[in-house]
Amino acid sequence: MEYVEALARALDEDDYETAAEMMSDRVDYRIGVESIRGPDAVVASYRAASEMAHRLFDQVAYDHRVVPTDDPHVFRVSYSDILTLNGETMTHQAEQHVTLDPNQGVIGIVNIELPGERERVDAFLARHGKSRRT
Repeated sequence: MEYVEALARALDEDDYETAAEMMSDRVDYRIGVESIRGPDAVVASYRAASEMAHRLFDQVAYDHRVVPTDDPHVFRVSYSDILTLNGETMTHQAEQHVTLDPNQGVIGIVNIELPGERERVDAFLARHGKSRRT
């Protein structure tokens, strides 16, 4: 669990070098139907998402909580993105399931889209005259 905790902390801190070091060469990151493979590509995806958040919002802070599952190699990571724009703050929730191989590091990450969260962020941005496309 400490390994997954360290990965989540590195991602919260935009420490992509540390995050990449914790991933297996064969890591597979699934976002919906998309599959991103390899630590460099996975880190590039996380970096792009964080850069977009920092571009859209006045302040961005990240937090997380790691929870074990019934499988000793799979952990649930609940992420909170604290987003501030024009003095208004909202918290966006996300979840990922992280699979760890004790000999290779993180071998799998599955992004779980929580119902209504994407729409909440889009509505928040729209109230301030912005969208993910801006």
